[in-house]
Amino acid sequence: MKMRIVKTVFFEAARRVRRNGAAEPRLTGASYRADLVAEGEIDPAVGWVVDYADMKALFDPVCRRLDHCCLDDIPGLEDDASPERVAAWAREQMRPHPAWFREIRVSVVGDGRFAPETLPADPLEGLPARVGFSFAAAQSLPQLPETHPCHRLHGHTYRVEAAADGGEALVDALREMHGTLNDRHINTVPGLEQATCERICAHIWRFLEERGLGPRAVVVQETPNNRCVCLGDAAGGDGT
Repeated sequence: MKMRIVKTVFFEAARRVRRNGAAEPRLTGASYRADLVAEGEIDPAVGWVVDYADMKALFDPVCRRLDHCCLDDIPGLEDDASPERVAAWAREQMRPHPAWFREIRVSVVGDGRFAPETLPADPLEGLPARVGFSFAAAQSLPQLPETHPCHRLHGHTYRVEAAADGGEALVDALREMHGTLNDRHINTVPGLEQATCERICAHIWRFLEERGLGPRAVVVQETPNNRCVCLGDAAGGDGT
Protein backbone atom coordinates (compact mmCIF):
# COMPACT_ATOMS: atom_id res chain seq x y z
CA MET A 1 0.00 0.00 0.00
CA LYS A 2 1.59 3.25 -1.14
CA MET A 3 1.50 6.30 1.10
CA ARG A 4 2.26 9.94 0.29
CA ILE A 5 3.45 12.24 3.05
CA VAL A 6 4.22 15.96 2.99
CA LYS A 7 6.72 18.03 4.99
CA THR A 8 5.90 21.76 4.82
CA VAL A 9 8.52 24.43 5.38
CA PHE A 10 8.18 28.21 5.10
CA PHE A 11 10.81 30.68 3.95
CA GLU A 12 10.83 34.47 3.60
CA ALA A 13 12.24 36.13 0.49
CA ALA A 14 12.24 39.22 -1.70
CA ARG A 15 12.07 39.30 -5.50
CA ARG A 16 11.95 41.84 -8.31
CA VAL A 17 8.81 42.07 -10.43
CA ARG A 18 7.48 44.20 -13.27
CA ARG A 19 3.93 45.44 -12.80
CA ASN A 20 1.59 46.98 -15.36
CA GLY A 21 4.19 47.09 -18.11
CA ALA A 22 6.72 49.08 -16.07
CA ALA A 23 10.14 49.38 -17.69
CA GLU A 24 12.01 48.81 -14.42
CA PRO A 25 11.32 46.03 -11.93
CA ARG A 26 10.36 46.91 -8.38
CA LEU A 27 11.13 45.11 -5.17
CA THR A 28 8.46 43.14 -3.40
CA GLY A 29 8.52 40.12 -1.14
CA ALA A 30 6.46 37.34 0.34
CA SER A 31 6.32 34.37 2.63
CA TYR A 32 6.78 31.18 0.64
CA ARG A 33 5.58 27.66 1.34
CA ALA A 34 7.59 24.64 0.23
CA ASP A 35 5.91 21.22 0.30
CA LEU A 36 8.38 18.36 0.14
CA VAL A 37 6.53 15.22 -0.94
CA ALA A 38 7.59 11.64 -0.22
CA GLU A 39 5.95 8.47 -1.49
CA GLY A 40 6.42 4.80 -0.82
CA GLU A 41 5.44 1.71 1.08
CA ILE A 42 5.18 1.63 4.85
CA ASP A 43 8.37 0.31 6.42
CA PRO A 44 7.17 -2.67 8.49
CA ALA A 45 9.87 -2.11 11.11
CA VAL A 46 9.08 1.50 12.02
CA GLY A 47 5.65 2.12 10.52
CA TRP A 48 6.45 5.06 8.27
CA VAL A 49 7.57 5.79 4.70
CA VAL A 50 10.41 8.07 5.82
CA ASP A 51 11.32 10.01 8.92
CA TYR A 52 10.11 13.62 8.69
CA ALA A 53 13.52 14.56 10.10
CA ASP A 54 15.17 13.00 7.02
CA MET A 55 12.89 15.03 4.75
CA LYS A 56 13.82 18.20 6.62
CA ALA A 57 17.53 17.33 6.43
CA LEU A 58 17.28 16.93 2.63
CA PHE A 59 15.69 20.36 2.18
CA ASP A 60 17.56 22.30 4.89
CA PRO A 61 20.64 23.25 2.80
CA VAL A 62 18.37 24.47 -0.01
CA CYS A 63 16.10 26.34 2.39
CA ARG A 64 19.08 28.17 3.90
CA ARG A 65 19.90 29.51 0.42
CA LEU A 66 16.30 30.65 -0.21
CA ASP A 67 15.41 32.04 3.19
CA HIS A 68 15.98 35.74 3.99
CA CYS A 69 17.38 36.63 0.60
CA CYS A 70 16.41 38.18 -2.74
CA LEU A 71 15.58 35.25 -5.01
CA ASP A 72 16.79 37.04 -8.16
CA ASP A 73 20.30 37.17 -6.68
CA ILE A 74 20.59 33.37 -6.57
CA PRO A 75 22.46 31.89 -9.57
CA GLY A 76 19.90 30.08 -11.70
CA LEU A 77 17.00 32.30 -10.63
CA GLU A 78 18.22 35.61 -12.12
CA ASP A 79 15.77 35.59 -15.02
CA ASP A 80 12.84 33.80 -13.43
CA ALA A 81 12.13 33.67 -9.70
CA SER A 82 8.54 32.44 -10.03
CA PRO A 83 7.44 29.76 -7.55
CA GLU A 84 7.46 27.17 -10.33
CA ARG A 85 11.03 28.01 -11.27
CA VAL A 86 12.13 28.04 -7.62
CA ALA A 87 10.64 24.56 -7.21
CA ALA A 88 12.49 23.28 -10.30
CA TRP A 89 15.72 24.88 -9.05
CA ALA A 90 15.30 23.34 -5.59
CA ARG A 91 14.63 19.93 -7.12
CA GLU A 92 17.98 20.06 -8.90
CA GLN A 93 19.81 21.23 -5.78
CA MET A 94 18.58 18.19 -3.85
CA ARG A 95 20.01 15.61 -6.26
CA PRO A 96 20.68 12.73 -5.95
CA HIS A 97 17.13 12.13 -4.79
CA PRO A 98 16.42 9.49 -2.16
CA ALA A 99 14.15 6.62 -3.19
CA TRP A 100 11.23 8.14 -1.28
CA PHE A 101 11.45 11.57 -3.00
CA ARG A 102 8.50 12.40 -5.25
CA GLU A 103 8.44 16.17 -5.75
CA ILE A 104 8.73 19.62 -4.23
CA ARG A 105 6.05 22.29 -4.64
CA VAL A 106 6.62 25.97 -3.93
CA SER A 107 3.84 28.55 -3.56
CA VAL A 108 3.42 32.12 -2.34
CA VAL A 109 1.46 32.59 0.87
CA GLY A 110 -1.41 34.92 -0.10
CA ASP A 111 -1.56 37.20 -3.11
CA GLY A 112 -1.26 40.66 -1.55
CA ARG A 113 -4.67 41.83 -2.72
CA PHE A 114 -6.77 43.88 -0.31
CA ALA A 115 -9.47 41.45 0.79
CA PRO A 116 -10.66 42.62 4.23
CA GLU A 117 -12.47 40.23 6.52
CA THR A 118 -14.27 40.78 9.81
CA LEU A 119 -12.80 38.84 12.71
CA PRO A 120 -14.68 38.15 15.95
CA ALA A 121 -13.37 39.20 19.35
CA ASP A 122 -10.64 36.98 20.80
CA PRO A 123 -11.03 36.86 24.60
CA LEU A 124 -7.92 34.68 24.96
CA GLU A 125 -5.69 37.48 23.65
CA GLY A 126 -7.93 40.31 24.82
CA LEU A 127 -8.61 41.45 21.26
CA PRO A 128 -11.87 43.14 20.21
CA ALA A 129 -13.63 42.44 16.91
CA ARG A 130 -11.38 43.66 14.12
CA VAL A 131 -10.72 43.82 10.39
CA GLY A 132 -7.97 41.68 8.86
CA PHE A 133 -6.07 41.90 5.59
CA SER A 134 -2.69 40.98 4.11
CA PHE A 135 0.02 42.71 2.15
CA ALA A 136 3.30 41.55 0.64
CA ALA A 137 6.54 43.53 0.77
CA ALA A 138 10.32 43.36 0.70
CA GLN A 139 12.23 44.52 3.76
CA SER A 140 15.49 44.42 5.65
CA LEU A 141 16.66 45.42 9.11
CA PRO A 142 19.85 47.40 8.45
CA GLN A 143 20.18 48.25 12.15
CA LEU A 144 21.07 44.62 12.92
CA PRO A 145 24.56 43.11 12.57
CA GLU A 146 25.43 41.91 9.07
CA THR A 147 25.59 38.37 10.42
CA HIS A 148 21.88 38.46 11.35
CA PRO A 149 19.65 36.95 8.61
CA CYS A 150 17.15 39.82 8.91
CA HIS A 151 19.88 42.30 7.97
CA ARG A 152 19.69 40.88 4.44
CA LEU A 153 17.08 41.95 1.93
CA HIS A 154 14.15 39.52 2.18
CA GLY A 155 10.35 39.67 2.25
CA HIS A 156 7.14 38.67 4.00
CA THR A 157 3.46 38.23 3.42
CA TYR A 158 2.22 40.30 6.35
CA ARG A 159 -1.11 39.70 8.04
CA VAL A 160 -2.64 42.81 9.65
CA GLU A 161 -5.60 42.98 12.04
CA ALA A 162 -6.94 46.32 13.27
CA ALA A 163 -9.72 47.38 15.60
CA ALA A 164 -10.79 51.02 15.71
CA ASP A 165 -13.80 53.30 15.85
CA GLY A 166 -15.23 54.36 12.53
CA GLY A 167 -17.10 51.44 10.94
CA GLU A 168 -16.75 51.58 7.16
CA ALA A 169 -14.26 54.41 7.56
CA LEU A 170 -11.87 51.86 9.10
CA VAL A 171 -12.06 49.66 5.99
CA ASP A 172 -11.45 52.69 3.78
CA ALA A 173 -8.43 53.70 5.86
CA LEU A 174 -7.00 50.19 5.77
CA ARG A 175 -7.45 50.10 2.00
CA GLU A 176 -5.45 53.31 1.79
CA MET A 177 -2.84 51.84 4.13
CA HIS A 178 -2.60 48.71 2.00
CA GLY A 179 -1.85 50.86 -1.03
CA THR A 180 1.14 52.44 0.72
CA LEU A 181 2.68 49.13 1.84
CA ASN A 182 1.85 46.38 -0.62
CA ASP A 183 4.21 45.22 -3.34
CA ARG A 184 7.09 47.50 -2.44
CA HIS A 185 10.31 47.79 -0.45
CA ILE A 186 8.79 48.74 2.88
CA ASN A 187 11.99 50.42 4.14
CA THR A 188 11.31 53.24 1.67
CA VAL A 189 8.12 54.19 3.55
CA PRO A 190 8.88 57.17 5.86
CA GLY A 191 9.08 55.91 9.43
CA LEU A 192 9.75 52.31 8.41
CA GLU A 193 13.43 52.58 7.57
CA GLN A 194 13.89 50.00 10.33
CA ALA A 195 10.87 47.86 9.51
CA THR A 196 10.50 45.62 12.52
CA CYS A 197 7.10 44.09 13.20
CA GLU A 198 6.79 46.43 16.19
CA ARG A 199 7.48 49.53 14.10
CA ILE A 200 4.95 48.45 11.48
CA CYS A 201 2.37 48.03 14.26
CA ALA A 202 3.11 51.53 15.56
CA HIS A 203 3.04 52.95 12.01
CA ILE A 204 -0.45 51.55 11.39
CA TRP A 205 -1.63 52.75 14.82
CA ARG A 206 -0.52 56.31 14.08
CA PHE A 207 -2.01 56.12 10.57
CA LEU A 208 -5.42 55.34 12.08
CA GLU A 209 -5.03 57.98 14.79
CA GLU A 210 -4.24 60.66 12.20
CA ARG A 211 -7.56 59.85 10.51
CA GLY A 212 -9.45 60.23 13.77
CA LEU A 213 -10.43 56.56 13.98
CA GLY A 214 -9.39 55.82 17.55
CA PRO A 215 -7.40 52.56 17.21
CA ARG A 216 -7.95 49.97 19.93
CA ALA A 217 -5.77 47.11 18.68
CA VAL A 218 -3.30 46.47 15.87
CA VAL A 219 -1.79 43.06 15.14
CA VAL A 220 0.95 42.43 12.58
CA GLN A 221 1.88 38.85 11.76
CA GLU A 222 5.22 38.65 9.98
CA THR A 223 5.52 34.90 9.46
CA PRO A 224 3.20 31.97 10.20
CA ASN A 225 4.93 31.71 13.61
CA ASN A 226 5.64 35.32 14.65
CA ARG A 227 3.44 38.34 15.33
CA CYS A 228 3.22 41.55 17.34
CA VAL A 229 0.12 42.83 19.18
CA CYS A 230 -0.32 46.50 20.14
CA LEU A 231 -3.15 47.54 22.46
CA GLY A 232 -2.07 51.13 23.03
CA ASP A 233 -2.93 52.45 26.49
CA ALA A 234 -4.54 49.13 27.39
CA ALA A 235 -1.08 47.57 27.06
CA GLY A 236 0.55 50.29 29.11
CA GLY A 237 1.83 52.32 26.16
CA ASP A 238 0.70 54.74 23.52
CA GLY A 239 1.15 52.63 20.40
CA THR A 240 4.58 54.07 19.60
